[in-house]
Amino acid sequence: MPKIQILPEEIRSKIAAGEIVERPASVVKELIENAFDAKADSIKITLKEGGIKEISVYDNGEGIEPEDLKLCYKHFATSKIKKLSDIFKIVTFGFRGEALASISQVSKLTIVSKNNDHPEAYEIKVEFGKEISFKPSNLNKGTLVKVKDLFSNLPARKAFLKKPRTETFKIMEIIKGLTLCHPEIKYEVKSLEEIKGEERKLFFWEGGNEKELLSYIVGIEENLLNEVFWESPPYSIYLVLTDTSKTFSHTKYLYTLVNKRWIKDEKLTKMVLNALKPFYGNLGFPAGVISIKVPYHLVDVNVHPAKWEVRFKDEKALFLALNKALEELFSKKTFYYQKEKTDFSSQLKEDLPIDYSSKSFYVSLKKESLSLFPTHKKPSYKYLGTFLKTYILIEKDEELYIIDQHALSERIIFEDLKEKFSKSISQELLIPIL
Repeated sequence: MPKIQILPEEIRSKIAAGEIVERPASVVKELIENAFDAKADSIKITLKEGGIKEISVYDNGEGIEPEDLKLCYKHFATSKIKKLSDIFKIVTFGFRGEALASISQVSKLTIVSKNNDHPEAYEIKVEFGKEISFKPSNLNKGTLVKVKDLFSNLPARKAFLKKPRTETFKIMEIIKGLTLCHPEIKYEVKSLEEIKGEERKLFFWEGGNEKELLSYIVGIEENLLNEVFWESPPYSIYLVLTDTSKTFSHTKYLYTLVNKRWIKDEKLTKMVLNALKPFYGNLGFPAGVISIKVPYHLVDVNVHPAKWEVRFKDEKALFLALNKALEELFSKKTFYYQKEKTDFSSQLKEDLPIDYSSKSFYVSLKKESLSLFPTHKKPSYKYLGTFLKTYILIEKDEELYIIDQHALSERIIFEDLKEKFSKSISQELLIPIL
């Protein structure tokens, strides 16, 4: 008997849904991206039990026509693609026609929408892939989507979800990243706790620019963020990054956008980190936004089911453009620290066996025996300051020397002892020590 068989539609739909809807955060991502495509300028999100019990997303965009509302939850139903060539020049966030279809397969889905060109709003209810009702409704503008009882028809999948608090945290990570795609939009996120009867505001943004929003998300001052726009055809790169005085031990606050689309691509992330390395060294990672604009035919976004990954036609050219933008941001210098204007002697606070106020210290710095700098008849170097009250920063020949004060003191003492030892008179022991 043959062993291979065609899977029933019900099983195929659940498998496809699993590729896109991993957890409540996946649902929120797809619904926010739909709001972007609807040209909304205000998005409101409400969560119950970390989105497991209910997710509600309202946008004031152009709305869905009643005829389209009847089709929007079906597989491969989309308004974004008309012909095969459209796949290679995707300009919208959604395009496959799989998001709402996948969500409807694993939840109780309700959509209420009023199209700008239609006098009346309509509501459709779909439970686990099956249409329950379609009728007129009340809504002044835009679209309201409610997703209830996520994965309740797939107990095995629901068992892998975390506690509501953890799922809420995951949702907030997604929301913060997506807001940077369109910082000009107003966002409001609330959490409803039915047991306590409480409503908590998790996130609120009135609208603004990337720099202001990033400052709000990370919780840092705007003056710590530097920005630059660099154009290197066919690429345009906009950078907003913290300087080397404010770095982190992780890349949580480093966001990469491609044509306004938030990307979490491992290959692209490595490219970005390699480009940042010469400027930040081992100090850590910056917080910021790296926004890349590229002609749509030179980038493929149809790579990952959840649209997290992209492929570029010429990665080398992109890397070079990214380097140029970073050089411009750092004023074409690779110094890790800003110049300090304080007095040299007042900066050296270490309890070292050396008198920094005396001239002997400065003379010792210039000794050839130290071999700190190449030997010149007239050494020329500039003192920049100290870092963490431990390291001396010296600029010489467009290079940065970082000198540990403690190690320097030990070397000076060692050289002094060695010089004195060479001048002393010694003789061999009469009885050797075994």
